[in-house]
Amino acid sequence: MLQLQNHSPFVPFLAVLPDPDGVDTLQVVVKGTFTIFPRVEIAPVQLPALLQDQFWAAPDSSSLRAASDAHPGKPSTDVAMVGEAWSERGPVAELLVALAVAERRKVVRVIGDRRWRDRGAGCTRPEPFQSMPLRYERAFGGVHNDDRGAVLAAEERNPVGTGFAGRRAPREMTGTKLPNLEDPRFPVQRAGDRPAPACFGFVAPSWRPRRDFAGTYDQVWVRTRAPYLPRDFDRRFLNAASPDLVFDRFLAGGEPVELHGVSRHGPLRFALPAHAPKAAVWMAGQTLTPPVRLETVFIEPDQERLSLTWRATVACDKAALRIRRVEITMRRP
Repeated sequence: MLQLQNHSPFVPFLAVLPDPDGVDTLQVVVKGTFTIFPRVEIAPVQLPALLQDQFWAAPDSSSLRAASDAHPGKPSTDVAMVGEAWSERGPVAELLVALAVAERRKVVRVIGDRRWRDRGAGCTRPEPFQSMPLRYERAFGGVHNDDRGAVLAAEERNPVGTGFAGRRAPREMTGTKLPNLEDPRFPVQRAGDRPAPACFGFVAPSWRPRRDFAGTYDQVWVRTRAPYLPRDFDRRFLNAASPDLVFDRFLAGGEPVELHGVSRHGPLRFALPAHAPKAAVWMAGQTLTPPVRLETVFIEPDQERLSLTWRATVACDKAALRIRRVEITMRRP
């Protein structure tokens, strides 16, 4: 019988899943939860790994709140943030929110509610706000439906957003809500502009660019490959962060983090925890110590919470039933 011995304060999850080549692989997933205010510490309540995607509402009409950890493994680290923009000086018409991790920095301008007027050539004055949810529903995007509800066109990078004209002429956009979240370098200036959606959250698997990496599921796949992933599956599909927050490597812990405009306490600065789990696997008479990689950095400023998810993999294929023990320990900083 497989024994799991966890000597860390974090929550492990074990599964055997086929990798993209169809080889059964032991997935050792460890999730660590930390508080980030007034200092970074291991949280007294540890959250488990997510076994499925979590949406804000119905999956076909809302954005992804948190991405599943049950998959074959990401090729690099994702960074995502979910929360609200906060004004420290009372209601404002707009403010800047910034997230910086290591050498990556992302800035989003948060603007009060506005609507197109004058045939899409101008907009109403932004309404003041003190807080604003940072969700894709408030970023550029949306769907253009006809009078019967049939889809005529969609912004496939964010079909739940706002401001997308589709096949509508500028004069038909009068009264349409503009995005609250936008890249300050590429503001929406005219009805019909198509900037990249600006947000810090996770991208749903059916949205682009993730969908472009999913591979081909056609009759050839059904006859020759199913139920395994298609041969043109790209592991980048498993990266669920906003494209500019998907790193080209695995972060190691210790990297600097800065948050601006997302906390009632003002700017937050800290380093990613250098605590990291170590894994040992006893299988078929061998003791294996696979590398443990940091896959996901998930920041929730409203909860003053940071979650880190690590993964180690061991190809086991026909030896899966010979895995005797998995031991999790923690490397202290």
